[in-house]
Amino acid sequence: MASVPVVRRLLFLLFLCGVSNPCHGILNDTVNIGVILDNNSWLGKVVKTALKLAADDVNNDANLVMNATRLLLHFRHAQTLLHAATAAYDLLDRQVVSIVETQTSEVVSDIGEAAKVPILSFSATTPSLSDQRFPYLVRMAHSDSFQMKAIAALVKHYGWRRIVFLHSDVDFGCGAASLLSDALRDFGSEVVYISTISSTAEKQSIRKELYKLMEMESRVFVVHLPSDLGLNLFMEAQEMGMMKAGYVWITTPGFTSVWDYVLNASTMASMQGLVGIKTHIPNSERLQNFTERWERQFKLDNPNSKNTELSVYGLLAYDAVFMIARAIGKMGINGSFSFLTPTTPPPPIANGEINSIKVFQQGKQLLQEILLTSFTGLSGPIELHNGEMDASNSSLYEIVNVVGKSYQVVGYLPYKSGKPFKTLSLMGNEGVGPVFWPGRSTKIPLGWEIPSNGKRLRIVVPRKAAWEEFVNVTFYPDKNETTVTGFCIDIFNAVVRLLDYELPYDFFLYPDDANSTDWSYDDLVRQVYLKKYDAAVGDITIRAERSQIVEFTQPFTETESVMVAPVMREEGNNAWTFLTPFSPALWITTGAFVIYTGLAVWLLEHRKNPDFGGRPTAQVVTLLWFALSTVFFTQREKIHSSFARVIIIVWLFVVLVLTSSYTASFSSKLTVQKIKTVLGTIGYKKGSSSGNFLSRDLGIAQKHMKPFSSREANEESLVKGSKNGGVDAIFDEIPYVRAFLSGRCDYSMVGRRYKTGGFGF
Repeated sequence: MASVPVVRRLLFLLFLCGVSNPCHGILNDTVNIGVILDNNSWLGKVVKTALKLAADDVNNDANLVMNATRLLLHFRHAQTLLHAATAAYDLLDRQVVSIVETQTSEVVSDIGEAAKVPILSFSATTPSLSDQRFPYLVRMAHSDSFQMKAIAALVKHYGWRRIVFLHSDVDFGCGAASLLSDALRDFGSEVVYISTISSTAEKQSIRKELYKLMEMESRVFVVHLPSDLGLNLFMEAQEMGMMKAGYVWITTPGFTSVWDYVLNASTMASMQGLVGIKTHIPNSERLQNFTERWERQFKLDNPNSKNTELSVYGLLAYDAVFMIARAIGKMGINGSFSFLTPTTPPPPIANGEINSIKVFQQGKQLLQEILLTSFTGLSGPIELHNGEMDASNSSLYEIVNVVGKSYQVVGYLPYKSGKPFKTLSLMGNEGVGPVFWPGRSTKIPLGWEIPSNGKRLRIVVPRKAAWEEFVNVTFYPDKNETTVTGFCIDIFNAVVRLLDYELPYDFFLYPDDANSTDWSYDDLVRQVYLKKYDAAVGDITIRAERSQIVEFTQPFTETESVMVAPVMREEGNNAWTFLTPFSPALWITTGAFVIYTGLAVWLLEHRKNPDFGGRPTAQVVTLLWFALSTVFFTQREKIHSSFARVIIIVWLFVVLVLTSSYTASFSSKLTVQKIKTVLGTIGYKKGSSSGNFLSRDLGIAQKHMKPFSSREANEESLVKGSKNGGVDAIFDEIPYVRAFLSGRCDYSMVGRRYKTGGFGF
């Protein structure tokens, strides 16, 4: 791979020549199409037969090429980059108007661009081979970006979160890892490790990489490898025990599409339980007829071959020839093509001299016609967008599963415009059956587990928690053993029991010194951050600053903090208690309104209303009696004046408000305990997050805060009060407060509740 830049620079020098003289346009009844493939590979054999049949069909169809023009295929064998470059130059010397290749390389793409000859590839999937970098490269396969979105949708369906990605060090897997990572991020999953396997890796190198994967927790592996390398990988994985229950192996279309050729008696055992995605080919009568023709021709071309299955690559190759033929037909130039011949001969390459290279004059026009060509081929709808196969309208991936002696379709991943892979259709009991995972298990794997050769989890717990109900450490000297119990420990043990696999762990106490008092929960959390322990369990509050260095589980307790203060009881034996609901000022104001109302009504009524007449003393008594009786709605005097009635209505509304307020306040005085609200000093649990919350979030000065180390000290401080060296209230989280208040009627929660994180592991 290191020689690729050198080779590319060498090849570009061939076209940095002097002024060239155009040759005359020629009229020929033959259009030359170049083909670069590996004759010894399964892909090369499949594609070669399909291309030959395609050329025959094109030449027999008068509607595709004008007049008597015929397509002539020129096959060249290539296994390496240098072979491919040599083959490309040889084909250009034959004045080919287009080249079809199976294994795309940047070198051949550069040559095609310089010679203005379109390169059609149905294996170019990496985003690095874009139409901006290689405008003359036509990609007839779905890009890696499209494939990785399908893989991500499959991962999302099963709820796996941590994925390991395996790819090769050649162009086949270049950039796919980052594409999968981006696609998974939309679903809340991630690629935790990228394994790069050399394309020339031998058995020991593959086993070394697999041993590394065995030591990881993730058991979901996405394999994006060429067929030969992928097959070797699974054979080694089988020998190492990595094809058993609990493992998940997902293959991308590049490898899944060759299962028909690699699944045989010797490889079947190593691939049981594999799940892959492959392009769905819609069935048709035309496809069935072609498949029969292809099988007959393939047996003639390869009499010693045992596999005679037509793959999607063969169909794409067939459609590629038809795409070229349709584009040539639309050009309407009757096979007349012209070329430019460089005046300066090219330098030698390999072991010989290459003849002068002719630059295709109609190459740009042919490329444009190819890009605009759309039709329904054997592989399905053929339409290009930005130089690659367009899947925005409608496309479908099959989800296939290796079971027994073959594989079966277990579901589909549809892609529709605006809704890329939003739904996953698993066939289940609809005639196909469930997915069989490695180990022939139908239970969906969790996607991770503690490695069997891994260490036991080291879990740290607080040695001296303030509340034994939550974490209680007991040492038995006669047995020389320590037990850890409490609410938080019970929650953790219950969660572990619900797991479908064994989770080995050991508890460790912090601080190490049993007599140490100089520690905090922040120090305990920091031990996990420093990787001295794997996890921390206990009454640990989830705080923002702690979440910056460690990851917490979901809270398993209430997420609030509150103050607790002593209750002051009212005895209720004061004879003047009935006056306490209103203040003296309110009583005086109410009395003044009573007199004012009575006086106003008297002034309006005493002249015409006999009820308000009589002697002056009688009128004064009537005035006061009427005003007071309205408070209790017992007035009997009739009102004649309309103005007086208005005054009475307003006064009665005021009386209604006053009586309602008095009733509510007096009832509270008689039945509800009075809570002490004048706070001087507030206590909090030493080492907890409550102290930081009081000072930083509530702005309480340190001189008004006092830590306590035990529940006994807590209650003793409340009894003393701040005037006697204690505290007036304590501030703590709801779980601690409820534990403290259980069985205690002399204290109560007071004030608002403050949102906190709750307890978490």
